[in-house]
Amino acid sequence: MGISFDRDRRIAGYRTSTFKNALTGYLRTKSPASLIDLKSVFPHRRDGAIVFEECLDRGLIDHTSGEVTEAGLTLVRSKVVARTPLAKAKRVLDEFLERVDQLNNDREAISRVDEVWLFGSLMREEAAVGDIDLAIARSSSDRFPNLDAQVCQAEALLANIPDAPSRWRWPWDRVDWLYGRAVFGSRRHPLLAGAKDGMDDLASLGVPCKLIYDRTRGGRVDDPILPLHPQSNGRLNTIDPLPVMPDLTAAHLRPMDARWVAGYDSWGTVSPYCIFRGWTDECRQLFPEYPRTLRIAVSGDDLRNFPWLPKTIKRPGLDGRSAVAIVSATEFWGTCVTLHRSIQDISGEAVLKASFSDLLLHRSRKYIDLATLPEMVAAVSLILAVDAERILRRAIDRDMAAKVTIQISAGDLPEDMVHYFVEGIEEKLVKRSVAIEPAGVPSSVNIELN
Repeated sequence: MGISFDRDRRIAGYRTSTFKNALTGYLRTKSPASLIDLKSVFPHRRDGAIVFEECLDRGLIDHTSGEVTEAGLTLVRSKVVARTPLAKAKRVLDEFLERVDQLNNDREAISRVDEVWLFGSLMREEAAVGDIDLAIARSSSDRFPNLDAQVCQAEALLANIPDAPSRWRWPWDRVDWLYGRAVFGSRRHPLLAGAKDGMDDLASLGVPCKLIYDRTRGGRVDDPILPLHPQSNGRLNTIDPLPVMPDLTAAHLRPMDARWVAGYDSWGTVSPYCIFRGWTDECRQLFPEYPRTLRIAVSGDDLRNFPWLPKTIKRPGLDGRSAVAIVSATEFWGTCVTLHRSIQDISGEAVLKASFSDLLLHRSRKYIDLATLPEMVAAVSLILAVDAERILRRAIDRDMAAKVTIQISAGDLPEDMVHYFVEGIEEKLVKRSVAIEPAGVPSSVNIELN
């Protein structure tokens, strides 16, 4: 008995199992970089970055400590299954109880079902259930004085079942197989995976339950729900408390941490090959050349072995979200700008605002080396595109029509930076040189240059 999520449920457009698998991997490493680069879970690094941000904003990973929260652990321990409507689950239970009646009325049968107790989501009559939790009290027919007699009867009955196993580990396994075949059929329904023999598990759980079958009273009964099974003294201390369905409500949207582009390393290096999982067409379209001189940096980064440490990075305030430094430099030239981002709701439409400030030049007082700009344009375009995708995914999560605008402002940049840098970003986004909308979502993001 535990928490289960519908296999078709989406969180920010991703399956719940994606979050479960991502958190499972994160528990091993406690590294954001390792989470976003889980190739077995995410087709692209940007998918991992979005899921990591959603884990933070939905309380699955603690913002401050980076630890997986109790809600996150509950999600990791949960089952992701196809949930079944209540009416269909009741039909499966009815069919099970019919087979129990047939077994108890079969004079040749070795086993009998004395009681069936129901607990869990079906007992609570939730709209959809993950499985049917049953505790079954089983006994042997008094026609057979001992186990040897039961085994002999089992061998006789199995001779008439062509698909019965030909080998048995223990003689009494034949009796158990016949019992299971009788009450669960030739193939156990997936919803009945939670059906257990004996009352020990139910008693130790200490949960509400209901007697629905009593052989001594003729079969099916409709007894009231009890707070505990009669054999239970409450939940055992050795068993974890009952899990609580985590609240996955998302916090207010904020810009993503731009450091995911650099893989969250303190050197800020950018590898398009890692971002796009190879030299794909989209990768080449955005990064015509490998950006060896590009760095994405926040306050305090050391930019190890980099020829230039802009004074912007030495000051506080670059948190990777509201502000981040975009740098391209060699020993002989360099350009650094600060990218500012915010997300606002204007008249019911999500607006991602981007602006620039603090233009710094390396080894030059006024001339910008244009060779630095293409890779900086590519990095900013990618950061804004993934921000916009996440906004769209949130809208999909709410089943609402998405209305998203990216507003780009030059801020205090000079005219030549507007032409070669800011307008270059606008062009990349308008032409979708880097994808913005998730696969299957029509173009729904407007780009505005203020």
